[in-house]
Amino acid sequence: MSKRVPALRKVLARLAGARLTFGDAVHVGDRAIIPVARVRARGGGGWGGGDAAGGGLGGLFAASPVGFIDVGPEGSHFEAIPDPDRTAKLIAAGAAAAASVLLATALRSRIARR
Repeated sequence: MSKRVPALRKVLARLAGARLTFGDAVHVGDRAIIPVARVRARGGGGWGGGDAAGGGLGGLFAASPVGFIDVGPEGSHFEAIPDPDRTAKLIAAGAAAAASVLLATALRSRIARR
């Protein structure tokens, strides 16, 4: 295994999960607007062993807006930005989960018949 893989694993572990990131403030008069995003990072890898050559690394980095902080003379408050695709994402996730269960059940019964 390469010496770089453990180092990469440490970096990915720190980035895993959801983190909030704040953008540069936009000033308008006596107000400041600070954008807020959720940042997600995921990664994985693998290597071969024995006589076989191996390899493989992959990753995902995604950011999506979640709202903004409005700062003015009267104080500050967070305004959330609703996700217009939330319902569609939930339906797609449910359909993917159902398809996975059906596939696993079909494969299990096929293996049991052998």
